[in-house]
Amino acid sequence: MASGGMFDDKINTNDMSVAEESSINDALAPEARFECPICLAWLRDPVLTSCGHRFCRNCIYSWLERENACPVDNMKLNKEDIFPDNFTRREISQQRTKCPNIVRGCLIELSPLDIETHLMVCEYKIPELPDNEKLRCSFMEVGCEEKFEDEPELQRHLEQHIQKHLTMLSKAYGKIVVNNYPTNSTASLSEQANFWDPPAKNEVQSVVKDNNLQELLKTLYEKIVYLEQKTREQDIIIVNMSEQISSHNLSMTKLHQRYCNGCYLWYFSDFKNKINAMRENPHLMHYSPGFFTSPNGYKLCLRLNLSPKDNNYIAILVHVMKTEHDHSLDWPFSGRLTISLIHPTQSFRTIKETMMTRPELDAFKRPVQNMNTKGFGYTEFALLEDIIEQDFISNNQLLIKIQAQTL
Repeated sequence: MASGGMFDDKINTNDMSVAEESSINDALAPEARFECPICLAWLRDPVLTSCGHRFCRNCIYSWLERENACPVDNMKLNKEDIFPDNFTRREISQQRTKCPNIVRGCLIELSPLDIETHLMVCEYKIPELPDNEKLRCSFMEVGCEEKFEDEPELQRHLEQHIQKHLTMLSKAYGKIVVNNYPTNSTASLSEQANFWDPPAKNEVQSVVKDNNLQELLKTLYEKIVYLEQKTREQDIIIVNMSEQISSHNLSMTKLHQRYCNGCYLWYFSDFKNKINAMRENPHLMHYSPGFFTSPNGYKLCLRLNLSPKDNNYIAILVHVMKTEHDHSLDWPFSGRLTISLIHPTQSFRTIKETMMTRPELDAFKRPVQNMNTKGFGYTEFALLEDIIEQDFISNNQLLIKIQAQTL
């Protein structure tokens, strides 16, 4: 089913990342000889080192402020060993490519180094969403006010601000009050409930002595009504607290579901709308939340988009993500990856593909950014028509399973 085979593709994390044979790809994914090994983008103000490697001037100078060796071959290097590469500069300046917004009508051709500046003012760029239509953070109810243009941006926010969200949840949980009513005064309770307060003991005794049984019964009746009302209020408070605690536990579960020991289930929801959006914009793609192969292990995520070769197929790839404990792991990542499209009712229809990592590829090297810019997987994992006709979609969502085993 996954006829596209495995591949190691170049992407850009701003949703312009599908490897295609077009001028758009040339603009966003430079040839290896024009790519800076540090920023992985087009060489800007290129320089050549004495050990024969090219870098952006600012990139290598910034690197040498922290290290005294070449980032490619670890040869000793200082600023005196760096020379302007005017030949490469001329080659890059002569490159011409079309604006990535060509799919929306922009026909301008320009140097790849000018694309970023042009996209900021391009009249065909995707308009920014109104504030009331932007995606809100899942933790908005506990104080996070961030808003986002698309789902990948929201997912990156959730991944990068886990500690911040945990702190917000902790503060919100601490504000849950069991009972806001003072309990040390019967008169105060009666006054808040707007009930008539029964007479004091000496007054009751006086009533009894006066044989005013009717007044006493009235007092006792209203007291019973008040206590029943108070009991109902306490029941409501308990129910509200239970709901808040359940919501808190659910949020904590979502935060920790990424620790799945390498077996992760991605419920790709709103399937039809997302597929239609990707047909209209072939550069659109979706990323799963990050998950770990084990506690303090490698962090991975899945990517789904339409195949750049044939948009009748879906492409599924795996990306390695950066963690705070990468220095304790062995690199490059080596292991077995099994990707499955789970059929909700007929298990024999489940599509499963297994691939071994290839440590020589950049996709499995230690990430220097939040996520490796190269992914590994299948460009044509499954035909969309088969997925729909064979009822893989349940409740408008597709279930994708990945098992990652380290070697």
